[in-house]
This record gives sequence, structure tokens and C-alpha cells, in this order.
Amino acid sequence: MNSMFKKLFFKFFGLVFNGDCSMYDRHVWLKKNLVILNENSNLLDIGCGNGWAFFIAKKLGFKKLVGISWDRNQIAKISSRLNLDNLELLVGDVRQLDKINLSYKFDIVVNCENIEHIIDDDKLINDISNKLNNKGLLYLTTPNILFKGGYGDTPIKNPPVEDGSHVVRGYSRERLEKILLKNNLKIISTNYIGGNLSRNLLSLQRMLPNKILKIIFIPLSIIANFFDNIFFFDNQNNYSIAIIAEKFET
Repeated sequence: MNSMFKKLFFKFFGLVFNGDCSMYDRHVWLKKNLVILNENSNLLDIGCGNGWAFFIAKKLGFKKLVGISWDRNQIAKISSRLNLDNLELLVGDVRQLDKINLSYKFDIVVNCENIEHIIDDDKLINDISNKLNNKGLLYLTTPNILFKGGYGDTPIKNPPVEDGSHVVRGYSRERLEKILLKNNLKIISTNYIGGNLSRNLLSLQRMLPNKILKIIFIPLSIIANFFDNIFFFDNQNNYSIAIIAEKFET
């Protein structure tokens, strides 16, 4: 894309279409459910990817936004595209979240499609819980263990290896609930996102990875999400499980 086209693209579509088309399903879910808890609400995005969640948070009026990613190039791109005074971006390994220096806790933590790459998921959730204020909210998405695999999905290595691929096929609500409750987080909402149409579209996008074709997948992603929400809403075989959990102190 040339410079002018990029500016128009990001103005109208944000960063949501800068990844695979399944990102749009997560975008719609977060946009529907993200809330501000108080006049000074802040948000931490752990594994912030290309920064798409910050567009939603910006429009809602969060006072402070913090993003963590291991990818320095992504951090640089987010900084140049968003240019927000209230945004702080940090390079860090989420497996060592407890060692990342953050001087305050957060009302909202977002963690999308990240936990399935981490072997010690209990530590990750414990570290997230420790970053949340009491009654703060965690917005978590991860592949659903019951989803039907698509083109490009690879078998899970046994034993699992943290090499950037998935270390688990997915999670059930029950497994997540057990880990969350152990770390003072109670599930208050569960959805299953990424229905049959979106999943098949993702397979098609993997077959046709040409960047020029990306523009074609913008309307297709919107259409697929629209009809998935009619015909496959909260189907327990959908691609991802999306959970909101509230922090409680014992």
C-alpha cells in the first residue's frame, strides 16, 4: 500500500484487517463487550499484536493504555500508526509478566489468542490477576478445544514446545474456569466466536496469502461474521472461546 492509501485504510478500518480474517470476529466481540469501569479507567493489552484493541479503547475514552509484545517491529508499527499520548508500549515476554515493571494495576486486561502458546498457563493467569485491580475485568480469547480444524492447522507437538506454535489445541470453558478461579478470577460471560463461515474464510485466506488479495477479505470477513452471528451464534464448535472474568479478592 502507498502512504496515502495506508492512512485511509487505517482511518476507516483501524488495524483490525491487518491480520488474518479471524481477527474481525475478536474485534466485534471486544467492541460489543468492552466497558469503562470508572472515569480514570486504564487498560493493559498483553500480547497486543498489531494494536487493534487500542482503536476500540481509544473511542471509549480510556485514560491510559498499555501494550506488551515480544515483537519490536510490531511495537514500532503500532506507535507510528496510533500516535496516542496516553499509550505506552513495552517490549516483553508474557511468560515473564511478573518481571515487567508496571507501577500500577489495571481496570481492564485484554489477552487474545495468546494463552494457547504458553506452557505454564497457570502462571500466566496468576500474573494477569496480579496486574488487575479488585473488580477489574479480564477479556480473554483462545481457541476452543471443540472447534473443527481448518486448512493450515498443524498437530500439537508432543511434548509441547514454546516455539511460537500452539502448545495446546484449545481450551474448554471448564478448564479455563478452573485456572481462573484458582487465581481469584470469576467468569461472568462466555461466548463462542468464529463460526463456520469465518473459519472457512480463514482457510481460504491461508490458501491465498497474497497481500494484494487482503482487500478482498475485508467485505468477506464482515459478511461472514454477520451471518455467523445469525446461524452459528455461540455454537460450541466455533473457533474461539471468549471469556470475561472479574477479579475478586479473598
